[in-house]
Amino acid sequence: MIVFSEEWNEAYMKAINSNPNYKTAASWWEGDFIFVIEPSGNLDHEIKIFIGLYKGDCTGVKVLAPDEEYEVLSPNSPPRPLKEGEKVGAEFVFSGPYDNWVKVLKKELDPIQGLMAGKFKLVGNMAKVMRATKAAQELVVASTMVEGTELF
Repeated sequence: MIVFSEEWNEAYMKAINSNPNYKTAASWWEGDFIFVIEPSGNLDHEIKIFIGLYKGDCTGVKVLAPDEEYEVLSPNSPPRPLKEGEKVGAEFVFSGPYDNWVKVLKKELDPIQGLMAGKFKLVGNMAKVMRATKAAQELVVASTMVEGTELF
């Protein structure tokens, strides 16, 4: 199963929702993400993924079409459920080159440390994200639970 594909993301959502450590670490978290995987290394195109995260649960995932736009919601906005035909909205955008995402998936790079080192960029409330370090680490753990992950 190719990493970041629709199939992979569905398996990732199940892995997040079956990770009790994530549920505990993110029990207070409210804020959806757009993950932007920028071309680098073996990836020659951009991938954008919506990840719904609410109080310890992954509420949905969606790979955005290449020309599909998204909206950055204002801080502490209520989550916007995914609806067919509506623009995706998220409070946070976490972006970086594919090669850095691979390092995260291989647990060679912590996403928060990568953010602080300039390997990733964040749109959204940095202080809120910094309070969720353990939850971010458990999101990485969940990604390693997806069986048969193939990199580009």
